[in-house]
Amino acid sequence: MIRWNPYTPGYFNNPYVHLKECRELAPIHYGVHNEIMFFKYRDVKTILKSPSFGVTNLSGFFKEKELIILGESACPFLSKGTAKWLMYLNDKEHENTKQLVDSILRQFNFNPVIETAVENCIRANKQNDVIDIVDISTQIPLYVIESFFGIEGMCKLQELKKFSHLLAISQDMFVPKSVYREINAVFSWAFDFFGDLYNKSDAATQSNIVTLLKQADSLKPTDFTNDEIISILIVVFMAALETTKDSMSVILYEILKNPELSDWILNADDTAINVLSEELLRYVSPLQYTVRIANENCVISNQKVNKGDRLFLSLAAANRDPEIFEMPDSIIFNRKYNPHLSFGTGVHSCLGAKIARNEIRNWLKPVTRYLNEYKLDDKAEPVWQKTIFMRGMHSLIATRK
Repeated sequence: MIRWNPYTPGYFNNPYVHLKECRELAPIHYGVHNEIMFFKYRDVKTILKSPSFGVTNLSGFFKEKELIILGESACPFLSKGTAKWLMYLNDKEHENTKQLVDSILRQFNFNPVIETAVENCIRANKQNDVIDIVDISTQIPLYVIESFFGIEGMCKLQELKKFSHLLAISQDMFVPKSVYREINAVFSWAFDFFGDLYNKSDAATQSNIVTLLKQADSLKPTDFTNDEIISILIVVFMAALETTKDSMSVILYEILKNPELSDWILNADDTAINVLSEELLRYVSPLQYTVRIANENCVISNQKVNKGDRLFLSLAAANRDPEIFEMPDSIIFNRKYNPHLSFGTGVHSCLGAKIARNEIRNWLKPVTRYLNEYKLDDKAEPVWQKTIFMRGMHSLIATRK
C-alpha cells in the first residue's frame, strides 16, 4: 500500500507524482510518526475551516526540547523567537496578535512600493549576461522589505537572507539538532538586530512596521513584551521574504520554460493578470503542507479522529485534485473556477494573502518582459531546496539570448 514519504526518489524535484499516488490510492492514512495524512481537497478544506481543529504550538515544542537540542550551556532563543508566530497560535492569543498585525498592514499602500522594488531590481541586473532566477526572486521582496521595515541596504545583508531561510527550515520535519543549533544562533543575532531597530525607532519621523508597532503600543498599551514584539517582527520578515521568494522563483521557472505563457502575460490586461495570478498560486503551492491538532473526537470521511491527534494536510495535493480542478497538472491561463488553498482558509488563513496577491500582480508583467531577454540553457535544471513544508529553489541559471 502507498505511504507518504518525502524521501521517495525524485520527490524534491517534483513532489506531485508522489502526491498524486497518495491522493488516488491512499487519500487518508497514517504517517511515519502516527500522524493522519489527508490529500483530498474536500477533506483538507473541511479540516481547515472547522473549529474542531487547532494549530500546533511550535514555541511550546521548542520550550520542551531546548535543553535536549541545545544543551545546558546554550542560551535558548528557539522558543521565544517563535512565541508570536501567528500560524502557531490558538484562540485569544491568535486573535489578539492577528488584530495587532492586521491593524499595521492595513496602513500601508504596497502597490507603489512593489513597483519601485521591481524597477530597482531590473536596474541592478540589466547589464548581467548571466542571472540566477532565485537572486531576482530574493531581491524584489527585499526591496519591498526595505521600505516596509525602514532599513536601507537589505539586499546586501547576507545575514538576513541566511536568517530567513533558516527560519523556514525551523518549521520543517526531521530537522537535525545541528541545524536547530544554527537556527538558535541566528535567532540570537536577530533579537539584537530587530531589537535595536525597535528600540531606536521614532514614530514621529518615520512610518514603517517597526514604528507603527511602537505607536500602537503607546496609544493603546498591549500585553506584548519587547521579546514578543520582536517575535512578531521576525515572522513578518520571514513571511515577506521566504514565501515570496519561493513562489516567485517557481513561477519564473514556468515562464522561462513556456514561451506561450510569457506571451500571454505580456498581452494580458489587468483582469487577465489577476486570474492568471490565482492559477499560478494554485499551481506552485509554496506552502505544501500545514498541520492541525484535533480539539475533540470526530470523523472525517469515515476516518475516526481522536482528540489530540496530529493531522498533516497536503495543500499541494489538494490544489491538484481533479475532483475540483479540471486539468489540475496544467497551468490554465484563464481558469474560471479556482478555489485554491494556497493561503489556507478559515481562522488561520494567511494574513498576508492580499499583499502576496498584489506582489504577483505588480511584478508579473515587468519581470516577464525583462526575462524575455534571457533563456534557460538546454541542460539548465533548477537546484531544488531539500525542504518539505515549503517548496523552492536554491538556484536556476539563465543566460542572455
